[in-house]
Amino acid sequence: MRELFAFELEPEVREWLNALSDSDYKRVDEVAGLLAGKGPELGGPWSDHLEGPVWELRVRLGHVATRVTYWCRPDRTIVMLTVFRKVKQHDQRQINRAVLAQKLCDRDHRDLAHDLFERQV
Repeated sequence: MRELFAFELEPEVREWLNALSDSDYKRVDEVAGLLAGKGPELGGPWSDHLEGPVWELRVRLGHVATRVTYWCRPDRTIVMLTVFRKVKQHDQRQINRAVLAQKLCDRDHRDLAHDLFERQV
């Protein structure tokens, strides 16, 4: 059995997760669990490539299509970068924001974060 991917959260994603209702948090946790098991091999309908090393995790929370952007580091760490509500087919502004976040993260955070995110549901 393969080792699960670890997760690192950028502040935007951490704040969003903390603000979710318990039921929405559980849904995100389910889909993130799929990503932890398969990493970049997850594919549709749960994940799609955006640009460069940046991907999106697709989560439906009620009637809201939500996207969490991420990239997979070579050390089997998935870094969750940004969050947005899907409002149109191709939102280049959100893609650009995620790509910039990935570049800054790669430049500034070479090591795995030392603080852990935990939430009791």
